[in-house]
Amino acid sequence: MVKIMVLMDNQIFLESGHVRDDIPHVREVIYVGRNGQKVERIHIQADDTTTSFIYKPLTNYPNKGKEVWLQENVHVRIPEVHIPKILYYSQELEPEKEWMVFEDLGELEHNFNSDMMLKTAEFIPYWHLLPTSLLPEEFDGHSPRVKEIQSFILSKDVQMRQICQRLGFLDDDIAYFDQNILRYDHLDLETVVSHGDLYPLNIGEVNHTIFIFDWEYVHTNSVFWDLYSLMDITSPQYRRLVIGQDSRLAILTKYISVRESLQSPTHGSFIAEYHIFSALYSMWLLLLIEEDIAQEKFEKSALLRQYNETSEILKIVFDYLKYTNGQFF
Repeated sequence: MVKIMVLMDNQIFLESGHVRDDIPHVREVIYVGRNGQKVERIHIQADDTTTSFIYKPLTNYPNKGKEVWLQENVHVRIPEVHIPKILYYSQELEPEKEWMVFEDLGELEHNFNSDMMLKTAEFIPYWHLLPTSLLPEEFDGHSPRVKEIQSFILSKDVQMRQICQRLGFLDDDIAYFDQNILRYDHLDLETVVSHGDLYPLNIGEVNHTIFIFDWEYVHTNSVFWDLYSLMDITSPQYRRLVIGQDSRLAILTKYISVRESLQSPTHGSFIAEYHIFSALYSMWLLLLIEEDIAQEKFEKSALLRQYNETSEILKIVFDYLKYTNGQFF
């Protein structure tokens, strides 16, 4: 860390974000953002020592300045959560020219196993319990809210019933989904500060320590959104390991126990309502995937894989709701 800061004090970066020509360095692409911008690991050679750090241009233009603002106004309030630090950033006003330099944590382990999710659940309450007034009103996520989801599914009643039938739902199952899930009206009672994009590839483990990355979608949302992103959201861009029901309950129980230890307990129907939330969003995804397949928006094999993963998740959470009739501790 000291070595990096010394280099920065000597103006290793030009305002353009390029490394000075007289400083030996090697750039390695880590991933490409939504707008085509490349996030890179840069290896710097100085004083016979190679030091590395992460160079990140703005990968989503509407989020200009957001990550720097979050470090200065949000991350400092949750020291319990491990978040990569921004060491240096541009002063440019144009979003196409914005960039940041993060500390390099080294090779990260990203995975979708339930153990990693269980560890992550321990930290989510710390940002969930921040005051929602902390965030500017214009901060927003990238997915519709639950009432919009319910309205969308209601507008696709025929397709929804066809999906249920293909999944092997009986008539009384479809009626249960319609009355007890689709028309459930209490899922937005608790709004929290949400990470907004807490899927497992934005979580890394280094030396048994969990780090949370990519906070540019922070906004206020349902208490269930981060948990759903962690456990059950799917995408054609990555393979989701579908966790079993025992693991899902263990992760939710961990979250609840930490909330209790922080003197902010969840309400009694929390676990039942999470399953309703997951069932709704899973059905929404299945409807969207069918549209994407018809319109050939992504590679068909990836969409079919996502469809199968989402179907399995929907059946698991639905069967548990039916089995318990929504009666949870």
